[in-house]
Amino acid sequence: MKRFSVIIINFLLLGVPALVCAAEGLEIPDELNKKINLANLSGFSHFFAKWYNDNLWVYAIMVTLLMGIVGLTIAVVADVILKMIGMEVSKIEHLE
Repeated sequence: MKRFSVIIINFLLLGVPALVCAAEGLEIPDELNKKINLANLSGFSHFFAKWYNDNLWVYAIMVTLLMGIVGLTIAVVADVILKMIGMEVSKIEHLE
């Protein structure tokens, strides 16, 4: 029952702002309509800025995935370095 109530609370926290934004007559603040000038950008900066301007949801998903991939890469590299210096990370036992 506790898990079900947590799910319902999460849906409410995610759904109520969407319903408020969908209400008629609501003026959207200028901060939410901010667009990035693409004239002076190139490479990855232009790539991500264009996604930010076109579709904020796609931008948020891609940035989240990219952060996960970078974190996983850092963890794998750290594991390889630790194995190279002789530490077996998987064999460490935790005592309580």
